[in-house]
Parts: sequence; structure tokens; C-alpha cells
Amino acid sequence: MKLNAKGALLHRQLYVLLKEQIVTGRYRAGDLLPTQEALCQQFSISRITVRRALADLGEDSFIQNRQGVGAFVTANIGKTKHGPDFSFIGEMRRALKETTMQLLLLETQRCPAAIAAALGLADHEQALHVVRTRSQADEPVALLDGWIPCRFAKAVTAEALKTKSLHELIAGSFEQLGRVAQEVNAALADPIVAQALNIEINSATLKIDRLVHNREGAPVHYVTVLTAPMRTRLVMEVAADDIDGYNVGRLLHDVQQPKAPRRRQP
Repeated sequence: MKLNAKGALLHRQLYVLLKEQIVTGRYRAGDLLPTQEALCQQFSISRITVRRALADLGEDSFIQNRQGVGAFVTANIGKTKHGPDFSFIGEMRRALKETTMQLLLLETQRCPAAIAAALGLADHEQALHVVRTRSQADEPVALLDGWIPCRFAKAVTAEALKTKSLHELIAGSFEQLGRVAQEVNAALADPIVAQALNIEINSATLKIDRLVHNREGAPVHYVTVLTAPMRTRLVMEVAADDIDGYNVGRLLHDVQQPKAPRRRQP
């Protein structure tokens, strides 16, 4: 495989590739990485490029370089991940217990047209705009940008959010929540997202657009969740009776069909 200099510096590309292999467990704690010469041959790059990538991995504590021996994966990588609760409410409760919330914005505003349509609001109607981050072990793990119709947002205040979850304030309790629909995409971090998640601008993020309903079927919360993939996973489970194209999830391809060539007049 040959690395291409288009789009990003070669040493940064190698850094990303090796980091991914370490984080996903291809290289485990204590493993010796391929030699510099082997990496040069594998990716058709110079030894200087390899050294810069390994130096960056060392600075970020992914590897430890030992003179005359090589680069070893450090022991603090590849920790066992906790098993998911596999329930929407269970995972929300776990997140509340294990993370801390910082409120960035709480204002009544006119929301974007697409979100207004999803919430069943008229174009002129306003909604409560709530922007928060959630952190675990002082590391930001999610940026949540949400909109709530004003009739469901009466209990949502900065003071109340210190002790209760947003969904409890909207619906009264987790058990009063109803259907949840969501769309998952990848997105590049703009400067605001990058600052909130403490990642580099244009880093890849996991983007989840989620529409939450109450038991009566009314949409009560539209939230966009942005996370850094190196810190957060999306897990799902579907019951056997619910296996269909909508509940399991569908891949929708937004690719325009090529135009048919014009026929020449005889």
C-alpha cells in the first residue's frame, strides 16, 4: 500500500493508520511495531516520515521507543470496554451516572427549517435551544445540540439541569418517553465542535440526529449528538419481532443518477 500525499501530510497519515491499529487492538499492549525499514517499504515512504509519525505516537503515549530495540505499544492502550446496556433508557441512566454535564447555551430561538418540520412547528414558531457537553474523567465525550418545543420545555432550566436529565424534565420521567428515530452519519469537526470535544479541526466525528417522541406520539426533542470515535461507540440491539428495514436501519444512498447523453439529431 502506497500512501498518497494528497489531502494530508504523509507522516500524519501513517500516524492515523498506526493509531487506529493500536486502538482497535491489532497491536496490543507490549507488542513491538514493525521496524522503521518495514514501514518504509510497506507504505513507500521515507525513513524521516516514519520517524515523525512514531515521534507523534510517542508524544501521545500510544507507543514507547526503546533505543536499539524498536517501538512498543504502551500498557495503557487497549483497555477492556464496558458492555452496553442495550436499552435506550438504561444507557441514558448510565451516561448520567458516569458523565458530567456542562451547559453551553439555553435560549429560546427560531430553529432551522428542517428541525422545525421534524418537531411539527410552524416556520415562525420558536423552540428552546439547549447545547451541552458531556465529559467522562474530564474528557469531553459528546456535544449535544438540542431543540425542544416550548410547550414541552417549561421545566427545563439551567438550575434544574444540574440535578435532572433533560429527558426527565421534558417528559416527566424516562418511562414517559416513546418512539425514538435516529440517523447516523460521519462529519468533519468544525472549529466549534473541535473546541467542544477537544479534538483537531476537520477530525472525523460520529454524528447522530435523533428525534424523541413522548408516549402520545408527539415529537418532544430533536438533538444532534457529535462524538469523537476514539472515545465513543454506537451500539444497537433489535428484537427478533422488530427485524425489518426501518427498525434495523437502512442505508440510503444520496447519489444522483448520471444524466443520459443527449441523442444527436440525424
